[in-house]
Amino acid sequence: MTPTPERRRSALVSVKRTFETLGRDDPLYAVLSRKGLRHNRWDPADFFDEGKKEISNVMAYVERLGLTVGRDRALDFGCGVGRLSQALADHFESVVGVDISESMIERAHEYNTHGERVHYLVNATENIEGLEGAIFDFAYSNKTLQHIPPDSARVYIREIFRTLRPGGVTVFQVPNGKALEPGSVGAWLYSLRRIHLRRVWKIVRGLPPIEMHYIARSQVERIVEESGGRVLDVVDIGRGGTPNKSLRYCAIKRGLETRTLQGP
Repeated sequence: MTPTPERRRSALVSVKRTFETLGRDDPLYAVLSRKGLRHNRWDPADFFDEGKKEISNVMAYVERLGLTVGRDRALDFGCGVGRLSQALADHFESVVGVDISESMIERAHEYNTHGERVHYLVNATENIEGLEGAIFDFAYSNKTLQHIPPDSARVYIREIFRTLRPGGVTVFQVPNGKALEPGSVGAWLYSLRRIHLRRVWKIVRGLPPIEMHYIARSQVERIVEESGGRVLDVVDIGRGGTPNKSLRYCAIKRGLETRTLQGP
């Protein structure tokens, strides 16, 4: 049976609860987990410098693909404390950061150095409420969709395309795995293991109950097509020797196929 909206909302409540706690207790490590930096050992300057490096590399990657991107508005989906939102503001006139956690957004406001050019929005529903359609030139998401149950993550990918302008570009990361159709027995077993049992096992071990999920590449590409987009490039960014474990997608919203580059 296909999961109902009520069941999907319930699953998101658990995700929100986890990141509300992390946002209060150890927000920088929760966003970017590095060995030896747990328990608030991140230096904020180093933390945000990592964001600048990441966005600079992403923008260079987009340009290497021969794409030109408008520099008006950008979306940071799963912004946490604004590590990437702040970096995107070096490349775009205005940035909107969206996150499920109020405690993370509170910290993001504290770290904001770009004033009203960066706006943060708490969103705990599947639909990105509060954002109009076709308003962004660029949307970026990294290490976010992997923490969201697949049924909701699929909706969020569609929402990202809804908010992109025709010709707008998105780069987003999703772990890859076996294709599971929503409502199938395989999907039910996946939810039992990945959402329920794994959370309990982490709690028993004294670890934050952060969920890890995947969506098969074939399903991601189908969602992009159905959302009015076109996948332009897929890069394997996984670590640990397992090929195609974590994939980074670059896609464009069909319509106006190129945008004018207006770099800073």
